[in-house]
Formats: sequence, C-alpha cells, structure tokens
Amino acid sequence: MKLIKKCPVFVLLLSTGLLFTLIALGGKNTIYASQEYDPITTPLLSVMFTAANDEIYPWQMFLNQNTPVMAQGPDTDKMNPEETDSDGQGEIQENTSSGDADGIGEESETEAGEASDALDEGEKPEEKAQENTANMGLGAGAVGADALRSASESLKEEASFERLPPLRESTHEEYINHVSADIYGDAGVIRAASYPFGTVDDSYFDDALFIGDSRLVGLKEYTDLSEHADFCCETSLTIYKALEEKFSDIGTVPEALENKDYTKIYMMLGINELGRGTTEDFMAKYTEVVDTLRELEPDAKIIIMGIMHVSGQKSSSDAIFNNGNINARNNAIATLADNKNIFYIDVNEVVCDEEGNLNEEYTFDQIHLLGARNDLVKQFLLEHGVTE
Repeated sequence: MKLIKKCPVFVLLLSTGLLFTLIALGGKNTIYASQEYDPITTPLLSVMFTAANDEIYPWQMFLNQNTPVMAQGPDTDKMNPEETDSDGQGEIQENTSSGDADGIGEESETEAGEASDALDEGEKPEEKAQENTANMGLGAGAVGADALRSASESLKEEASFERLPPLRESTHEEYINHVSADIYGDAGVIRAASYPFGTVDDSYFDDALFIGDSRLVGLKEYTDLSEHADFCCETSLTIYKALEEKFSDIGTVPEALENKDYTKIYMMLGINELGRGTTEDFMAKYTEVVDTLRELEPDAKIIIMGIMHVSGQKSSSDAIFNNGNINARNNAIATLADNKNIFYIDVNEVVCDEEGNLNEEYTFDQIHLLGARNDLVKQFLLEHGVTE
C-alpha cells in the first residue's frame, strides 16, 4: 500500500505491462499465432502492439472461441467405386455403339453413291476410291494440324502468364529487421516489359481512375491530368485502406466504380507499407485489392505502377525506406501482370539517376517529386498506353 501511495504511476505502468503480457500470452496460440517476435530483444507484450498494427485486437481472442465449425460435405472417397465405374462404363458403351452405327450407315450410303457415279463416267471404282481417300486425308490432316497448332499456342500463352509463385519465404531475421525480402526475383518485371505499350494523347485518360498515395497526389495537383482522369488519392494511403478510404470528391473506390464506367485503373501504392509485415503480407493484400477491382470493373485494364524510388541519400541512411525494400516489393507486384487485363509499368525509368536512385535534382524531401517534375510521370504515362 505504501508503494502505491508513493509511486502510483510506477505501479500503474507495472500493472499495465503485466496485463498486456498476460493478454499476449493468452493469445499466443490463437489470434497472435501469426505474429513473430524475438524473446531476446523484445518483450512478449510487444506482440499485442504489432498485432494491433495489423488490425488484430485482444477482444478477437474471445470472439474466435465461438466461431462455428463449417459442416463438411459428403466424403467422396467413401463412395462405392464399383457402382460409379459400372454406371459410367455402361453409358459410354451405349453412346459409342449408337454413334458408330449411325456413322457407318451414313458413310455406306455416300460411298455407294460415289461408286455408282464413277462407273457411269467410265472411271474405275478403285481409282475413285483412292482419290476420295487421299482428299479426305489431306482435309482432315490440315484441319487437325491447324487445330492442334492453335490449341498449343493458346496453352503456351496462358501458361506463360500465370501468376508466378515466390521463389522462397521471408526469413525470421528479415522480418524482425523490417527487410522486405526479394522472394520473387525480376521474372515478373521482365515479363511485364514485353508488352508493346503505345503512345496516346490526353483524351486516353478521360475514362481512367488513379488510386494512390501522396506520390499520385502530386501528379493530380501539378499536372493537368485531373482535367481528364479521376483521382482516389490521399497522403499516407496504404493498400490496406485503399478500398475503404472515403475521398472527398468521389467517395470510396467501390462507389466511384459503381457511379462511372472506367476502362483504365491506375494504382501506385506501397511506400507507406514499408516496414509493415513481410513481402508475403503486402503481396497478399495487394493481390486481394487487384482481384477486387477486376470483379468490380471487369472490362477495365488495371495498370500497376511500380513504387517510386527514394533518393540515394535516403536509401543509404534508412533501414526501412530504401530502394532495396522498394525493389523487392515491386518485383512482387509485377508478377500480377498478365499483359491482357493487368499491366505493370515502372516510372523509375524516368525519375531516377544512373544508379537507380530518385534523382536528387527532382526531389525536395528525398521521397516526393518537385511539382514541375510530375510532368515526367505524365509524359511517361502518355508513352505507355495500353493500346491493343
């Protein structure tokens, strides 16, 4: 009691820390199971705060206990295989017999007529039969070859643009040190660059929607693109809030898509997400947003804009906001491009120096472009239109 009276603040902090530790311990195997921490360098209670950053809250621990188990469907493995095989074979045999009988009857009548015509014209039936057989073989062969070639090319095209899986997983060390692991490599970037982008004019953006953070706010405010396109952009916007944020002049993104038909949706997000979670976490949410946009506006082309780099000074001095982390996440989102409905472009081609850092002459804070330099981005977009 004396300690409480003398040091009430200390006792309060101690009690709070103990409470948070108990909460973290209680949810360690449930709601906090996906959270990682290093017991050597960080206390257990820190798990509760990192989880809150991922929108996981203590009271969910009690809600999850009452989550009902979904009913399972019938176990097909326990079905009688003999009955299935017997029924299936019976149907196949009946259909085959019927089809063969009809085919033979029709062919017999045709061949008889052709043989009769050949005899009337003085042509030997053997020669006529050989000619018909040769013609039939050539026709069927040509059609079959074309069909096989077309199907093969179609399968190759589809297979070549499947979403690429990660090459590895992020490590624990990368996670606790806020390193965005480059788990995809540059295969997606190279593949996306194979699309033949074309040059367009300003009217191309009349039915375009831009979704992004402060980098695209600059594009909106310092170029005339806002006279053509609509913008759902906000400072500090993240991929985690992209579909929920309410923009003052247009509403939420789903509301904007409901009120107007867009044929092009541009998106640049990712700088504010650095340091939060892993590359896998970011990629999972980014994929979810892209797929949702496809569902809401299926006829629109989605153009993913790579995260713009920071300056060399910023990159070399910041453990989180650096170009290594940016490149890793750009490599991830580039794999979503299929060059049919989803495309990837990288404005770093026109705003960076020879070393791949944001040009020091183009920025006022090592992160954002000077107002007039946003024209570089606009010109880049005009030269990278989806025209096919």
